[in-house]
Amino acid sequence: MDGMQNEHTTSADPIPVVVADVFERGSGVPAALERLGARVSIEALTAGDYRIGGGIVVERKTVADLHGSLGRGRLWAQVGKIRDEAVTPILLIEGDNLDAGPRHPNAVRGALLAIFELGVGLLWSSGPADSALWLHRLAVRHARKTVARRPRATSEAPMPGIEVLAAVPGISSRTARVLLERFGSVAGLLDAGPERWAEVDGIGTVRAHSLAVALLNGDARNGSPLSPARRVWRGSSVP
Repeated sequence: MDGMQNEHTTSADPIPVVVADVFERGSGVPAALERLGARVSIEALTAGDYRIGGGIVVERKTVADLHGSLGRGRLWAQVGKIRDEAVTPILLIEGDNLDAGPRHPNAVRGALLAIFELGVGLLWSSGPADSALWLHRLAVRHARKTVARRPRATSEAPMPGIEVLAAVPGISSRTARVLLERFGSVAGLLDAGPERWAEVDGIGTVRAHSLAVALLNGDARNGSPLSPARRVWRGSSVP
């Protein structure tokens, strides 16, 4: 079982989900799907024998059932139902020999060609285990497409405080991010003080002075940068 599951799925694959009709419970296909790693639920379906997300509906017919339903005219009603309800209707024929039944080979093939021309896909299966492989593959492909369509973040979420710092003249968003990464937060930045800001690559005394004026109400009346002998701190000047 593990060998079969590893061959047809990988650990990165999402779990495929298949809904089987109640009359399929004893066919062996749902059990084979579960062995392949699919999540199978049994429900009374209004059309088809198997339903997969994305509007895929599969009508499974053994060769004997195909011959019988052709003779009774039931096949066309079943095909009509899956065409009406499915985005992707599929007829899955199961058996080794398509001609193992009372209908003439030309009648069987003509009917299948007519079904194909109606927009219904045709799949061939050698038996229940093979049918499960087909259904499992359909479900895996749908699950992968669903994951691929999920919206992904196009950029990193902005760090708190970036917009505040980037509003200061001479401070870009990139520079604001560098400061926040260095000091951890706006509060950490304020605690560090302008002299330590100036030590950060790309900041210098001019930009540190602009930050001090904006954040700490520093003395910027003459527009001169900070000097090592002067420290601006939380709205007061300390010589």
